[in-house]
Amino acid sequence: MKIPKNIESHLLKQLSNLVSNEKKERMKRLLNSCDINRTLIGDLLIRSLICQKYKINNEEIRFRYNEYGKPFVEKFSDFHFNVSHSGEWVVCATANFNVGIDIEKVSEIEAFKLAHEFFSADEFYDISNMNSDEQINYFYDLWTLKESYIKTIGKGLYIPLNSFSIKKESRTLISYKNIPKNFYFKQYNIDPNYKLSVCATRDEFPQEIIIKDIYTICQNIYKFESKEKINAED
Repeated sequence: MKIPKNIESHLLKQLSNLVSNEKKERMKRLLNSCDINRTLIGDLLIRSLICQKYKINNEEIRFRYNEYGKPFVEKFSDFHFNVSHSGEWVVCATANFNVGIDIEKVSEIEAFKLAHEFFSADEFYDISNMNSDEQINYFYDLWTLKESYIKTIGKGLYIPLNSFSIKKESRTLISYKNIPKNFYFKQYNIDPNYKLSVCATRDEFPQEIIIKDIYTICQNIYKFESKEKINAED
């Protein structure tokens, strides 16, 4: 979902009432209003999908976290999800198996230096043989692919980025080292200025991504709210 440039304050307040108190506290600790909006919409995006899939009231949704901080939905152990946001975009992936997603806005960076610091020797070698523009583009390809894998296994940055290698052979062919065989990758073109990668434990990716808007998300949530709850908010 692309975040609206201007979300009216009264709408933000109304949307905030749809998330947990724990999430509200986390949002209060964020200093940047854009980060607050991205965090809020990411939570609502997942809630709308859960409400739609299981036909339940939003208030019934309970998120729990594993020892590494990855969230899961209480009572629905077969619902796996992951959220990522960057710049104007908030994205999520859902499945009945482990899945991870990462989006990054492409910006001018010292790709050569960062690759040397964070990537494996094989990945650094590949980047070192590219020109500066190619380095930046490929860096974000690898970064989002690697992040999507780490998020799939649910251990976050407890897994060093340089402990495994990924190589993008072509637009669709991705190879890797030091990653179990039952992991698969796919990239999507969502925006010319962004890189979007998904990883999963099954090779079952949709061909296209679905773009939603804030109003559709809210409709999916409110559809299963009680009339008393809606009237109280009005």
